[in-house]
Formats: sequence, structure tokens, C-alpha cells
Amino acid sequence: MKKDNGLYRLVYEYYEARILLGCYTCGDKLPSIPKISDIFHLAPTTIRSALSMLEQEELIKVDARKAAVVTYDLSPGQMKKNAAEYFIPRREGILGISQSGSYLLEPLWKEGLRKWDDNDWESLRRGIMDPSLNMVSIPVEFYLLAVGALDNRLAMNLLWETVRYLRFPYLTNGMETLTGRKELAGFSREETIEALRAEAAHSYGRSLQALFAFMDEMSLDPGLKDAAPIPFHWNIYRQRPQLRYSFASLLIREILKGTYPQGTYLPSLPQLVDRYGIPLMTVRRTLGLLEELGMTRSYHGKGTLVCMEPADIDLSRSSIREGIRLYVESLQLLHLTVQNIFLCTWESADPAKRAALIRHFLFLQSEEKSYLCFEACLTFIEDHCPLSTVRECYGSIKVLMVWKYPLILSRLKNRRLHAEYRDCVSRLTSFLQEERPEMFSSELKHLWEQEEQQVRAFLS
Repeated sequence: MKKDNGLYRLVYEYYEARILLGCYTCGDKLPSIPKISDIFHLAPTTIRSALSMLEQEELIKVDARKAAVVTYDLSPGQMKKNAAEYFIPRREGILGISQSGSYLLEPLWKEGLRKWDDNDWESLRRGIMDPSLNMVSIPVEFYLLAVGALDNRLAMNLLWETVRYLRFPYLTNGMETLTGRKELAGFSREETIEALRAEAAHSYGRSLQALFAFMDEMSLDPGLKDAAPIPFHWNIYRQRPQLRYSFASLLIREILKGTYPQGTYLPSLPQLVDRYGIPLMTVRRTLGLLEELGMTRSYHGKGTLVCMEPADIDLSRSSIREGIRLYVESLQLLHLTVQNIFLCTWESADPAKRAALIRHFLFLQSEEKSYLCFEACLTFIEDHCPLSTVRECYGSIKVLMVWKYPLILSRLKNRRLHAEYRDCVSRLTSFLQEERPEMFSSELKHLWEQEEQQVRAFLS
């Protein structure tokens, strides 16, 4: 499986959207490769890959010595058809992102804003004075800069994926309702934040209203109204192949749940291939990764033993570093967003679902597996949150979070996982039994924030 960090697709889809939806016309020139590289903060080789894809789609013509030229000849009728074919299948996904924004994205940019320094403000000032430096509107650029201050690639990944899916932020240079660039550049920081927040809310609401009116009109076309829905999917950018890490996460979770108990052997290689539909080479590499993490030990002629022992994890290996990075960044996303998301989920869940979560917490404690209660929280949100985008994102984070177990085993040495989490999980259970979800969500936020700090200290 090829690695795909997804970055070239940001460039490809940006220009694809602007060409297919009429921002560029046939004969227009794209910016030069160095200019595009500056705009996206990506290497020229990444830009060339994106332009090559556009050329393969017969949207542009690339000349090594000149700027690429748009070759796609777009009629007004075709532009409407292109827009309808893209947006109508994504109608529910766009609505889901809109409903989830205050829960998922707002806490990230607010926290990032608290970390801004003079360099961040200077970047924003340059964008205000020269909108050509920005591939999206100034207010959206403001949010990108704010989230970027978290130094959390997973958070930036999430923000970019929502922009990619929505597409309409690509279709404006975005100073339509602001009083003017020069006036805005003279504002204080507080005035700038307020102006950009107001503009973002106004322009997003206006764009969304116009988009849904357009979709209502175009849905009358029999060929479009029955289009299969395309939900939002969070594509996590990786430097390494996705499948091995997803399979490793799955096996670790199966080990922890007791499907493959400690002291037993995993199924044979052919059995794993058949059971999970994973290529043999990927299975071999996954088992090698699990052994490096101390979760298993292989014996020639016997198989792979589940051991869950503290391991001296080699942090110099890129495969290990990336998994740990995504885990630590997931912790930050969780403690910044979980409080209101859990409350939203709890309030919308019926009494039977709430009672089932409490019973599951009590069962895990009785089985001395209190450490699994945190995954139970993520599963509860993934299954029952009324916000589709939250369900998608928390499901993805749950997969990334399994890296906590080998790291915690390494940090605790010979102390037991259950003992480490017994007291805090007992408190969490009491809050649920006493119908105090606000205390539960606050404690959960605190625990994940504390865990992030502990892991960063352990790794430093």
C-alpha cells in the first residue's frame, strides 16, 4: 500500500474546484509553482504532483518554463451541473459540519488564539494587505492560523479536511463585507479578532443559505435528486501506510477486550489473513510492530504470543514516532472538545443507552479493566452523538488512541493498568450514577489533559 499524506490533494482539489466552478476560465493562467508553493506552504515537488493530476484530468496544460494554463472550457450550464453534482450528494455532510462546528472546531481555534505570538499576527497582517497570498478567504485563513498555533498536525488535518469537503471556502478571496483591508490592518488585535469572527459568521451563513437554495433548485432534476449521498470522511494524513496502523490498532483492541487473552497465541498468519482480509505482508509487518511495542512476542515454529509487557520502545523509528504523535495530538483534541460533546451526547441519549454505559463501566471495573472505560466513552459518543461529523471524528480518534496502552505499559513498568485508573474511573462512574454529567465531562477533560502532559513529559 502506498503512503499518502494527502497534502498534494489540497492543492489539486483547490484548483479543481475553482476551475470546475468558474473561478478560472479557459486560457487563464495559474500562479507559478513557486507562488503556489508559498501560498500553501508546501514543497514544489508536492505542487508539481497536484498540477500533474490536474493535467491528467484535462483541466490545465503544464509547461515547464511557463505558468500552467487552464484548458477546460466551461459553459454556464456546465458550471451549474458541476456544482450540483458535487454538492447535492454532500448535502447532509455539509449540514453535519455546520452543526458540529461549535463543538469540534471552535474550541481548537480559541485555544490556538491564546497561543498566538507576534509572528502569527504578522502573517495575518500580510494576508489582509495582500489577499493573493491566501487560497481561502481572510476569515478562514484566520482560523487556519489560529489552529496552526496549537502545533498539532492532526487538528490542522481536521480543519483542512472540512474545508476540502465544503469546497465553497475555496471559491472566494473573501473580503466582501469587511470595511476594507487598510482599515482592518489598523485595528487593534481585539478589534481584528471580532471583525474576522463577525465576517466569518456572516459569510459562512450567507454562503450556506445560497448553497442550500441552489441545491433545492437543482434537486428538481431527476438525474440529480436521487444521487447517492457522500458523507464526510476524515482522511488522516500519514507518512506511513494506513492499513498496517489500522490493523495494529484493531489487534491491540482485540487483545485488551480479551478476544486474544494475555498468555495465549494469536491465530496463525493464514488465519489472520482469512479472518481480517489483510494481505499477508501487511499482517507480517503489523505483528512486527506489535512486538516492538511489547504487545506480543513471536516464537519460531510456535506462533505469536500475547504478552502485554513493558517494552523499551525505540522512539527513533519513524513508524513508532508517527503512531505516538497521532496519539498525543488526539489527547489534545479530546481534552479541548470532549466536555460539550459528551454533554450533547448524554442529553440526546435515551435512558436505556445511559444505563447501558453505566453498567458497562461497572462491569469493566469488576473485571479489573478500568482502563477500557475511556474507550467506552469514545464508543458511546461515536454511537450516540446526534452530530454526524462528531461521530466520524471521534471514531477515528478512538483508533489512534490505542497507542496509549504500550506507552502506558512502558511508563508504568510493573504496575498494573487497572490499578493506575481504578480510582479515577470509580469517580467517573459515581458521577454518572448520581446523574451529574457535567461533573463527568469536566473530570474526563481533566484526565485527558493530564494524560497528555504525562506522556509529553515521559517522551521528553
